[in-house]
Order: sequence, then structure tokens, then C-alpha cells
Amino acid sequence: MSSSEIGSASVGRLSPLLRWLGLTMVVVLGLQLAALLTGLDWSDPSIKVQAMGAVVTLAPLGFLGLLVALIGSRLDHPRRTQTPLRWVICLISTLLALGMIAAVYLSLAKPAEDSPKLQNLTQGRQAIAEAQRFREDQDQVKALGEQLAQAGQLATDATDEDKQRAAEQMVDSQITQMQEQLEKAEQQQSRESRQRLVGVTGSAVVLAIAFVLLALTAVL
Repeated sequence: MSSSEIGSASVGRLSPLLRWLGLTMVVVLGLQLAALLTGLDWSDPSIKVQAMGAVVTLAPLGFLGLLVALIGSRLDHPRRTQTPLRWVICLISTLLALGMIAAVYLSLAKPAEDSPKLQNLTQGRQAIAEAQRFREDQDQVKALGEQLAQAGQLATDATDEDKQRAAEQMVDSQITQMQEQLEKAEQQQSRESRQRLVGVTGSAVVLAIAFVLLALTAVL
């Protein structure tokens, strides 16, 4: 048996294996996406961004599976440019490319006003503003000082100035604490935005281009 015949026989055994291996990976991707999307609480406004992030994370599995299946089809039919399997690969690649484009749009969109994180930041700013208004109202500060004295938190012989000073220090301490908490929350949101921009948006752009090229390669 000549070397060319041996090579043809090896390719003939390898190409079906590659096709089934690639299609198996695509099926696994579909099952994982189905489990992910059906298990999410879609009533949460921020769930769409999280879902798209998970889809982008799983998308390389689909790309690899489609690529392996396409290689198997090319080895099996090197002279045919279009086969049913290649049209299937083109269709799935196109759908995944559209999914990546949707992921880019969602990752760049501003968070909804009713998202829990944005509501927490808004409530934190409102609480600080109310505390500052309370601090500027001398009557309320004086009343707070009287309450501290009645609660036994001040000396029995505390003067009005002592009561007012203690109330001011208490309010100032609370304002400082709330501002620190708000700054930490804003920094956390900023870090998450940068991570989403690099991890989701950047990956989705690259994958969208890759899926488009794969779809064109499958039928051209």
C-alpha cells in the first residue's frame, strides 16, 4: 500500500471523528446555555448583563466545536464548497455572532435606574444629604444633645455647649462613616465596570469577529 493511500485512509477515519467531536462540543454548549438561561431570575434588572457575561464565557467552547466540525467536513469533502453541515455551521456561527453583538450592546449600556446597586448608591447619597441638612439645623442638633444627656451618655453637669458639641461630633462621625461607605461602593462599581469592559466587551468583540469569519469560511 502506497503512502498516499495510507494518508487517505487515515484522513477518512479522522474526519468523521472530528465532525462528531465538534458537534458534541456544540451540543454541550447548547445544554449549558439552556441550563443557565432557564435558571436565572429575569425579574432582576441587572440579570441581563450577568447572563451576557456568562454567554461570552461559554462562547469559545462553541467556536472551538464549530471549527473542529468544519475541519472534519473539509477533510471529508475537500472539493465541495457547500454541504448541509457547513450551512449548519454557518447558521450557528451567525447566531452566536449576533449574540456577541448583543453582549457588547448590553455591556456598554448604562445600568437601569431600578437596579439594586444603583438604588443603593442613590439612597446613600440621599442619606448623606439628609444628615448634612440635620447638621446645619442648630435646633435639631440642640435637641439631639438633650437626648444624649437624658440617655446618660453625657456628664450630669454637662453645659448646653457640651451637649451641642457632643451632638455635632456624633453627627459628623455618622456623616464621615456614610461617606466612606459610599466611596467604597462607588469604587466597587467602577472596578466592576472596568472588568466588564475588558472581560465582556473586549471578548465579545473578538468573538463576534471570529464567528463572522467562521461563518464565511464555512460556505466560501
